[in-house]
Amino acid sequence: MAQQEADGEDEEGLEIWPLIESYCTDVDYELTARLEAWPPNFSQIHVHEVIGGMLARQATLSKDVARAPALWTGHSAPILLRAMADAYINIAWLLLDPVERCRKFVLFGLGQAKLELEHRRAQIGTREPTPQEAAMLEAGERWIDNQRIGWLLDVDLGKWSSLSVRQMAEEANCVDFYNYVYTPFSACAHSMWHHVARYDLRECGNPLHRHHRRPTSEALGPDVHYLTLAAKYWSKTLGTFDRAHGLTIRGPSSYETLIDAVTDSSADPQSE
Repeated sequence: MAQQEADGEDEEGLEIWPLIESYCTDVDYELTARLEAWPPNFSQIHVHEVIGGMLARQATLSKDVARAPALWTGHSAPILLRAMADAYINIAWLLLDPVERCRKFVLFGLGQAKLELEHRRAQIGTREPTPQEAAMLEAGERWIDNQRIGWLLDVDLGKWSSLSVRQMAEEANCVDFYNYVYTPFSACAHSMWHHVARYDLRECGNPLHRHHRRPTSEALGPDVHYLTLAAKYWSKTLGTFDRAHGLTIRGPSSYETLIDAVTDSSADPQSE
């Protein structure tokens, strides 16, 4: 990263850190406004916990991207953006039938936590666990039992929704988001060939070497475009949540404010 970037400005003289903190403050405001406008229904509290928790996770991911300019590159940003895409599709699908789908979401997660504990026990085997291991196992069991009695809990080794992510996106009417965001960013998240070949290999210029690709670990300068994408996916999540609950939240949009700060306000950096 260039010295001026480290000092808080990019190559165009944009004041990065004040912009980042302002954006994060706006995100916190937007999250708080939704939670205040959507009080919990204690007869179906799992819905509020799941949807509210997922909404909070999106806010956290968006702010984490914002506060890490060194990760605004094709090497790293798609990993977090893919997580945001995954969370968005989950939220959109959950909101179509929140009572039943949020219940499935919780039970599957508890089953995975139970399975993790069993793997830990298998690793310990017949030896006496250390105090740290015993405390970890006890805390894990207590966390599960506080929500559901562990020995009554099924462990599902399939998908929590019983559908593929694409099928969920189709049902939630966001298959374009799956095609143009979730799938492309999966290449980076899973270190697939069409990501590695573009970012971690460079073609040799010697024809005697058959123009083979050489491994390289090159630093890339931060690109604010990745920040605007994180902001856009947060805004998209809010829009879906608001429509599902018939909410109209007044106040500045963190995404629009950010776009006004980094680009011509009439230009949208990405259509999806």
